[in-house]
Amino acid sequence: MTEKVRKPRSDSKMYQLPKDVLDQVNAFLLDENMKYSDIQHWLETEHNMRISISSISNYAVKIYQAAQRVSDDLERTKFLVEYIGDKSEVDAGRATMAILRSGLLQKIATAEEEFNEMPVEKAGRLLVELNRAEIARQRLELDYKKKMQLAFEGFESNIMKEIRKHPELKAKFESAFQELKDKMQED
Repeated sequence: MTEKVRKPRSDSKMYQLPKDVLDQVNAFLLDENMKYSDIQHWLETEHNMRISISSISNYAVKIYQAAQRVSDDLERTKFLVEYIGDKSEVDAGRATMAILRSGLLQKIATAEEEFNEMPVEKAGRLLVELNRAEIARQRLELDYKKKMQLAFEGFESNIMKEIRKHPELKAKFESAFQELKDKMQED
């Protein structure tokens, strides 16, 4: 059986550049006055490296896309942090899981080649870890609801003992407690 020969990435030469040269190329890409042909000429004359304009262009597109993803993630995170603020009703753990899940899904969606090269075992472990985190969050939420239910039942029992001394208040408190229980069940 013959092995499948992988086609090299169209921008693979860019990643073979020394770090200081690649840093300079990145700086050039940020400069609006630099054209890809200028960068290509600089690489040829200053470093004796022949790299196609398409390779530089593909590399630039990937760098810009990565920068945009990071910027978008930072904006979403900033929004969530500001939104959560001091609002105790917002579950920060759930928001954090949503951010992580979103980031992982974006990574999978945009890194097709890298994901395809990932061993199946590693992909499976990532999926299992994500599921474990979700199950742990659900258990914590269920445990919290059970403890709140027990606390309310104890509180209701104590209040009802005191209210029995005043029958006119009993119906009002029973109604208020039922509303509170219903609201707790909704959350």
